[in-house]
Amino acid sequence: MSETCEKLVELAKGGNTVAFEQLIAIHQERVHALAYRILGNSDDASDIQQETFIRAWQSLRKFREDAAFSTWLHRITVNLCLSMKRRRDYGASEPLVEEMHAVVQGSVLCLERTEEITVLRRALAGLPDHHRVPLVLRDMEDRSYEEIAGILGCSVESVRSRLCRSRALLRERMRPYMEVR
Repeated sequence: MSETCEKLVELAKGGNTVAFEQLIAIHQERVHALAYRILGNSDDASDIQQETFIRAWQSLRKFREDAAFSTWLHRITVNLCLSMKRRRDYGASEPLVEEMHAVVQGSVLCLERTEEITVLRRALAGLPDHHRVPLVLRDMEDRSYEEIAGILGCSVESVRSRLCRSRALLRERMRPYMEVR
């Protein structure tokens, strides 16, 4: 945890709302991005983002600082996302194509790339949470194995094992698309 974050956490633990607002400003984009990548819906990701910071504020005094503040926040985020998916019986999310609206139309290469990304994201969205979340954290969020272990509450070895199985399952789901090409 950076010195700035440490000081802000210490101040926020003492009830300083301005310090907590600064922590929100530092972490809000990554929390939203993580929720979006898990849920595939921007409105739901915004709801989770807001709920994450509410829960963090309510539980801040319990934060033991044995992990980075961001790891603790992302664990809250992942847990809230998984709860939402269970409550709503999410099923497979819509493909995450909002980012692709900026692609220049008319270019065959761009269209092929868009299609590949859409197929990959659809396959990823269709994975069970215990396979999808580690992939999102490692391959999309670029988290270390140690951070992922902290967020998921498991060992580094378990993270490596889950990622191996998750990647194999994703490859299997992508195989029909790859054989067509």
